[in-house]
Amino acid sequence: MNKKLFLTVATIPIALVAPTVAGATETVSVTGQNIVNEIVKVDQLPANAVVNGYQWYYVEQIDSEDGTDTTTNKPIAGATSAVLTVPVEAAGKTIFVEATTTEGKKYQSAPRTIQQLNLTISPPTLEGYATSDFVAPGETIKVTGANVTDIAGAKLQSSQITYSYQWFYKLGDDAFTIIEGATGSTYTIPKNAIDQGIKDIIVRVKAKVGASFVESDFSAEITVSKEPIDTLTNAIKALFANDHQYNVSNLEAFKAQVTALEGKYQALSPAAKGNVLNYDVLKRALADVELVGKLNEKMDKLGEVQEKNLSKYIKEMEEAYGQLDLLQRSLDVNDAFYTSLKNLQNEPNDLEEVKEVRRLNQAIVQLLAYENARVQYVPADKDALSKLVTAIEEDIAKLSPNYRVAVQNQTILKEVQTDIKKVEQFIKLFDKLSSNSTPNKQVTAAKSIRSAYEKLTYKQLQLVADTYIQQLVVAEGAEESQIDALNRDIESYMGKDTYPIQPSASSWQSHVNNVGRMVKEYKGLTKVSAAQITDYNRLVTLQKDLKIAEKVIKSIDAYQKLTEVAGVKESKLQSSYTSTLKAYQKLTTLQQSLVYNADDFLLNTPKISVDGNGKVPADLAAAEALKTEIAKFADVTSYTFPQLELAVDAASASYKNLSSAARKYVTNYHLLTAAKKDISGVQSFHKKVQAAREETDAAKQAKKIQTVTQAYAKLPANQQHLAKAHYEALLNNQIINENAPSISQLNDNIAQMVVGEQYLVTMDRIKQLSTQYNSLSASDKKLITHYAILKTALADVKKVESFIKQYDKSFQNNPSTVIKAFEKLTSKQISLIEPSMRQAIIDKQKGLQQTNDTALSLIEAINGLLIKGEYIAHLQEEVQKIRTAYDALSDAEKKVIKNYTKLTQAESDLKKVAEVHALYVPATEDNDKARKAWQTAYGKLSKKLELLYNSMYATDV
Repeated sequence: MNKKLFLTVATIPIALVAPTVAGATETVSVTGQNIVNEIVKVDQLPANAVVNGYQWYYVEQIDSEDGTDTTTNKPIAGATSAVLTVPVEAAGKTIFVEATTTEGKKYQSAPRTIQQLNLTISPPTLEGYATSDFVAPGETIKVTGANVTDIAGAKLQSSQITYSYQWFYKLGDDAFTIIEGATGSTYTIPKNAIDQGIKDIIVRVKAKVGASFVESDFSAEITVSKEPIDTLTNAIKALFANDHQYNVSNLEAFKAQVTALEGKYQALSPAAKGNVLNYDVLKRALADVELVGKLNEKMDKLGEVQEKNLSKYIKEMEEAYGQLDLLQRSLDVNDAFYTSLKNLQNEPNDLEEVKEVRRLNQAIVQLLAYENARVQYVPADKDALSKLVTAIEEDIAKLSPNYRVAVQNQTILKEVQTDIKKVEQFIKLFDKLSSNSTPNKQVTAAKSIRSAYEKLTYKQLQLVADTYIQQLVVAEGAEESQIDALNRDIESYMGKDTYPIQPSASSWQSHVNNVGRMVKEYKGLTKVSAAQITDYNRLVTLQKDLKIAEKVIKSIDAYQKLTEVAGVKESKLQSSYTSTLKAYQKLTTLQQSLVYNADDFLLNTPKISVDGNGKVPADLAAAEALKTEIAKFADVTSYTFPQLELAVDAASASYKNLSSAARKYVTNYHLLTAAKKDISGVQSFHKKVQAAREETDAAKQAKKIQTVTQAYAKLPANQQHLAKAHYEALLNNQIINENAPSISQLNDNIAQMVVGEQYLVTMDRIKQLSTQYNSLSASDKKLITHYAILKTALADVKKVESFIKQYDKSFQNNPSTVIKAFEKLTSKQISLIEPSMRQAIIDKQKGLQQTNDTALSLIEAINGLLIKGEYIAHLQEEVQKIRTAYDALSDAEKKVIKNYTKLTQAESDLKKVAEVHALYVPATEDNDKARKAWQTAYGKLSKKLELLYNSMYATDV
């Protein structure tokens, strides 16, 4: 191969390089079938030709003006590759391909003539109509079939075929004419086609493929007809004997008939269905057949219903049948269902049942007893009461429905059941109690039970057995022995000025442990029990004092050990002694009483040497005398406050007069400093005492004295001794508030307010005790251990006051609401209500519970308006008589008439029947519309009202 040529080709990748072929010609060779849609392609190129482009051409002949024929080459659009799918436009034409090299040389193939298309088309067929014989107005028919093929073998594609249509209808015996505008593949039959004479229709299809055409034969004729629709419409009309009665003699046969018609309707096309104008009638018939069929099925299954459900089952059938109108009831052939239903209705034996109602009324009332303006159950035993109520309810259930509702005071039965359930829930709480539980847990559980107990009403309380109350009381007192023992233990540790325990080194830890145990026991008590522990605050103070005293004891022990060490410097010993003494003197009297090693310490003062460098000060004697006077300050208790002030002032003055050399010999100067500090502390305390003494308001003074007392308790022992005279004088001369309640007396009065489950005081007294409690200081309020009783009492007062307002407002006009509210009050709350008011409520309650024979007789009369579901003759007169008697009853008596709705229903039914009768007009030619209105209203009457109408207005029907 020419390398230069190869390099050229390499730079033109799209070009075809034709290899040298022995014997090849300088033309392009093409292979393939000369048929439309077949592929022809370049098979061979001239030797060494590098082709980079192709173009396929049509060879077209042109008639010139001189009569000679010439040809021209027309490019085939888009045919620019070596392969060509023969287009339909090439049918019958000559084509060739021209190849162009990279050097611009052009080579052509030999011309090829493509076969002419020889088209054929199958006859068209029609689809889209409801039946195989007819097409209905409004239906749309569609052309199918008309398949186009090429006899010569070209494989045509659907996209290459263009169809056109023309629809015709028969005009005359054998002639057809075009239908204007009907040139599509579908044709919708005009709804007035038959009126326009369009009865037989055909269609012809023409197909075009490229430049070739083919036309089909005419389709088979299809006839336009309303015959299936008219037949169905007439069959639906035939379902009715008249507007209010189906043409039925057997329900199953009628059901089969309407089901068949429904099948025919559903087989129609949507357009044909639109021509069935009375389909709603068929639809109604189908629904009515299903409805009545279900009722019959329900009647057939009656034998499978359990006895307890039978009454409800029959009532459901009655209600369902009562909803049927006249047309629907015509499906109940010969009133078969209605007759069966009537036979199931058993009217109550009025005489025996009324007697039983009266007995039950009395039995229910006797469940209650009234004593001391209170109501309680009879019997008071929960189980016996429950058994009695169950027996009454079972007897009520045996009554017929009409008389079951006539039993009075059934709310009492419901209240009994509610109360029994409440009491059982209360008794269940005792499961929390166990003698094996700790006292704390027993008291905690008892508190919860007591809270629930106090919420029970008086009637409920009477159903709680005494054994449970005894068990509750025992549990509530489970901590009493623990309380007494703890109070005794605490008392054994308490003293006014000193703790009486006299600890020692060997007993110290046992006292610490014992105090810790008492604190822990207190914290383990319930809140109510803890309130009964006296001096707990002092016990906590003792626990703190033990810790403080223990630090001083350890300091003293450390000092004593230091004195026993040989060679200890005097300065170190003096420093230890001084710091320990200061710590001891800071203690209160009570704290000092705990320091069991203090006496030895105070007697073991360190010896201090004074180095005068061999010089003796001239005023040494004065210094020694002053030292002797200051030594007396070690025991402040030998002084009164004024005496100590004078002595300290004198000693201070003497000390100032000493020379600096002589002052060294006053080795106990720290005692003078401590005495000065004590005087300063007492003077500050005296100011508080004076402020309290000058207060003229008793309550305010009491608060200030409380502050002084707290301050006194914190003073160091020496200062407590010096301030004691002023402090006690303040207490002894405290202003007495005559109006201030005695805490112990108030506590006792609160405890005595209630005994058992009733208050012994009035609501005003409870409010008075509350006022006294509120006047106490916060600290004094903590001493009222029975405050929980007062708090509950105040809540009960609020509840009772609200009830009394309701009583005053509603008792006369609406006593029932007041009675209900009264029965919700607890036993203690009821005890706060005046006996006269309680008695008035109970009398009214008893009055409302009395049986009423007049009302029972009226119940009988109302029940007698219907016999086996049909109204009696002369209904209107009987209803008027009952109405007059009912209106004469009191409001309480009217509430006994539980079947009152039957009377109002009868009145309503009489009104409905009268309204339909008012529409009645006789059948004449000129009043069809009015007659139709009456017939429509009459047809909507239930069976019961239809019979009533026929009885009252027999001439109308």
